[in-house]
This record gives sequence, structure tokens and C-alpha cells, in this order.
Amino acid sequence: MLKIVFFGTSAFAVSSLSGLIENGMSPVAVITSPDRLAGRGKKMKTSPVKKFCLSGSQVANAAAWKPGFQVVQPEKIDQEFIEELKKIHPEIGVVASYGKILPKALIEIFPKGILNIHPSLLPKYRGASPIQEIILNGEIETGVSIILLDEKMDHGPILSQTKFGTSDVPNFVSRDLSEIDYTKLHDALAKLGAELLVETMPKWIAGEITAHPQDHSKATFTKLIKKEDGKIDWSKKAEEIERMVRAYNPWPGTWTETKNKKLKIIKASVIENTKNLSPGTFFEHEKFPAASCGKGALKLLVVHPEGKKEMPGNAYLLGHPNLRGSPP
Repeated sequence: MLKIVFFGTSAFAVSSLSGLIENGMSPVAVITSPDRLAGRGKKMKTSPVKKFCLSGSQVANAAAWKPGFQVVQPEKIDQEFIEELKKIHPEIGVVASYGKILPKALIEIFPKGILNIHPSLLPKYRGASPIQEIILNGEIETGVSIILLDEKMDHGPILSQTKFGTSDVPNFVSRDLSEIDYTKLHDALAKLGAELLVETMPKWIAGEITAHPQDHSKATFTKLIKKEDGKIDWSKKAEEIERMVRAYNPWPGTWTETKNKKLKIIKASVIENTKNLSPGTFFEHEKFPAASCGKGALKLLVVHPEGKKEMPGNAYLLGHPNLRGSPP
């Protein structure tokens, strides 16, 4: 049986791990990020990959573990960890949203290399946040790439690619990406990546696939998203802010401030700024709150006021009649 080692942390990686197991390619070890204290209550947070594995596998310490379907959570991918991994004689690796760049010394212990699943059509959108950037930039198409990992970020040769079709998203009728939000696109690309992995790995092992170098001159890169990136600059075009709403939901959220309180915009649509108000001024549009932008305006369909529950924009306007005509 082929000895596979899986590296993954986020919910995106769960689909690929599940796909391997369901298709008779269960890994001998799963490497994921350590548990961390997170949130206001500083509660211990476990990675989605570890949660998926816990029901049927043993959790081992990074320093000492045995072959078998186990979850290993190293703080560092250092030489000590690499030496432990060598003991199980791994043959091929899979990386999906692990969160760390794997060093050359680790890659070299895999005779068949390490396959990396990336949610974009490489060489475009390398880096940590391709799905968000695809939506922010108003792309009309995207997809998934499987590359042979090297020591640089999303840099290795391409083994296979497939384009995403909106027919892959249940109950989604748009013909392009102009209405899709982060959650729908993330889930669809995760599923697509898992299907492509299950199809690609046996062919790569059998020597039926040739790796093709990326055109590095066409590479684009994404940034690590921060909480403050979600704050709205109303001088931007309405269509840009609407794409922010879709790209940054659920995190970090797209927000503004009203009366020194944060107001998250959950869903919005672009409308004309027929009143010619200055950017950032609120007004009423068809019983919903709207805000003027640098070009056009934004109708706030669903909002989440600080300290309250998410609600329709018209319900929010009823409770804030003084909002009309005021700046945020």
C-alpha cells in the first residue's frame, strides 16, 4: 500500500483528505497545525483537519509517533521532525492549505514528491488568500491547480488543472462569479480540488502525467488578510465595495462605523447614486438603507450591528430613522 503523508489545516483541506480516504488512499499520517488559544475567552482551538480525524484516529506527539493513521502537530518543521518522518518511509505527500512553507529537506524525503492543491489557476493568485482576491478583482473564471511542490510558494510545475463552473454550486444560477461569495466559492473549489486530487495522484504515480513548469512571468501574488482590511473606504466605487462584502464574509467582515459602533455589511447590491451625495452619506432607497460611494451607491440588504443579531437592512433602518442623510 502506498505510504501517503497529508499536510493540511483548514476546512479547505478536509475535502481532499476525505476524498483520499473514501477512495482507498488513506494516509499513514496527517500533519496539521498545533492547537491554539483563540477568541475572547482564550479557548483552545483545534484545526478542522484534526477535528475530522479525531473520530477515527490516534493523536500523537510530534516528537515520538508510530506508523498508522495518526494526527501529528509539530510546532516546527525542523530536522528532528524530518528524521521522525523518515522512519515511516513515506512515498508521496499531499499539501492542502497547511499554512507553512515546507523546506527542501522535507520535500526530498518523498520519492514521488509532494502534491499541492491550490484554489486558483496558477500562476495567477499564488499565496494565502486566492479565493478572496479572485472575488475582489472581479474575475470571471477561476479553478484549481495541482502542482509538484518545491521550496518556493506555489511555484512548482503543474500536474493538472480544472476550471470551476458555477453549475458546481447547488442552487446557484449566475453564469459567472459576479454574485458568488467567499463561502460558496471556497466550498466549491475544495470539492473540485478533492476530485482532481483523486484523479491526478494515481496517474502521477503511474507515470502517465508530465509536470509542466509554470510561466513565472505571469505570476500574481495575494496578501495575508488582516482584520483592518474589512474597513470600508466609501470613496471607492460601489462595485468594489460590493465585491469586498462577498470576499470578506465571514472574516474579517466588511464594516463601517455609525455613531462609534461597528456596522457589518453582510449583503449588498450596487445602485445608482441619483442623489449625488458625497461618499459615505446614508440615504433611504426602497425602504432600505443605502450609502453613497465614490461612484454609484450601495444598497444594504443585510447588516449586522455591533452587539446585535444579523438583520435585514429595512429592519435596521426602522430602528435607526436618524440614519438617513447622515455620514457614517
